[in-house]
Amino acid sequence: MVQDREQWSSTLGFILASIGSAVGIGNVWRFPYIVGANGGGAFLVPYLISVLLFGIPLMMLELSIGRSTGKSVVSAFRSIQQRFAFAGLIIVAIVSLILGYYLVITGWVLAYALSFLFGQPMAFDAFTDSYLPLIFFLLSGLAVFVTVRSGVRKGIERASRYLIPVLIAILLFLVVFSLTQPGAAEGLEFYLSPDFSRLTDPGVWIAAFGQAFFSLSVGMGILLTFGSYLRGESLFRSSATIAVADILIAALAGLMIFPLVFASGLDPAAGVNLAFVTLPSAFAQIRFGMVLGALFFLMLFAAAITSAVSMLEVPVAALMDSYDYPRRRATLLVFAAIMLFGLPSALSYTALGLSVFGLPFLDLADYVFGTIGLIAAALIISIVGGWFMSPARICAEIGGCGWRQSAYMALIRYGVPAVLLITLAGNILLSAG
Repeated sequence: MVQDREQWSSTLGFILASIGSAVGIGNVWRFPYIVGANGGGAFLVPYLISVLLFGIPLMMLELSIGRSTGKSVVSAFRSIQQRFAFAGLIIVAIVSLILGYYLVITGWVLAYALSFLFGQPMAFDAFTDSYLPLIFFLLSGLAVFVTVRSGVRKGIERASRYLIPVLIAILLFLVVFSLTQPGAAEGLEFYLSPDFSRLTDPGVWIAAFGQAFFSLSVGMGILLTFGSYLRGESLFRSSATIAVADILIAALAGLMIFPLVFASGLDPAAGVNLAFVTLPSAFAQIRFGMVLGALFFLMLFAAAITSAVSMLEVPVAALMDSYDYPRRRATLLVFAAIMLFGLPSALSYTALGLSVFGLPFLDLADYVFGTIGLIAAALIISIVGGWFMSPARICAEIGGCGWRQSAYMALIRYGVPAVLLITLAGNILLSAG
């Protein structure tokens, strides 16, 4: 017996859930660092172009496929053409493998939040030289499991309605505090001073393309799945709202992070170490550092959980649609599989130190699935949706087939795949170099 498909209770619930899917751990620390390392304020030019011309069209395409078919990734692709069901399975597999290691990092964030709450902040090396990361990996996974098992309205939407406002409130408080610190001006200069000469560097544009797709959470099947629960809202207005909110939150994160880093005399180019090494050191050096550290990691945990919940919904919805499993059974099966997928990544940052070719397994998974795999998944969606779904069907979803919609169709068919191929090649070449 086919079950009735769940729907969002309101447009606001859908938008908050979509913002939650986009605003994750990497979005909070990665965007400010990418801006600082690629020309400061000048980076915003290629980034905004990338979001407007490529990110939003792909977002609208995903939502169009989901809403027009009323199905999740595998079933939606099968309804376009039977042979594309396997392409849908590839996307589901990539998202599941990303979630496996993402929950490990989510566990680190939870551990740091608790350590600051109890006034005993941890050193990252000491934490990862134990087996505590395994425990927090399981705890973060359980939190995501319980949320998704509760359903679209009672789980995903309800969590987003609470967590996104909390995230924004904490972020705004930390921004105000950070901007009042000595050295804040130097941090702002590093973050925002434009170096327009960098715009001639192809690497800056590749970074902007990658960040646009990464930060908007497009190409993962999340928005396609969310679109299948959507009624008749304007997809352009909803997509633009999600994109603007995502950009503002990422930009605010930079206003919070870099003044703190410079006020404490720490390395602003710490990259992935920024959240777990540099910022804890900064909090330890300033007044009310324990409270601020706790708030920062609670904010980061809210961002991580909303993203992880969105990722888990992709394989859960696919299993429900393909085999008519009840939500609770589908969630349990997928959760068990993803915890197994994530176990090698969890063990790579413990006393065991599991590695492959001298590289921690998590780092390898992040590159293979979180970088190359993610771009490949977005490319699959852009080709299957843009070239094999009826253009009239897409136009009907995005508000007609006038010149504006035709321009978006051209971007979806030609611009987005071209940019994704450039980004994929650029990332491979940069890693090889």
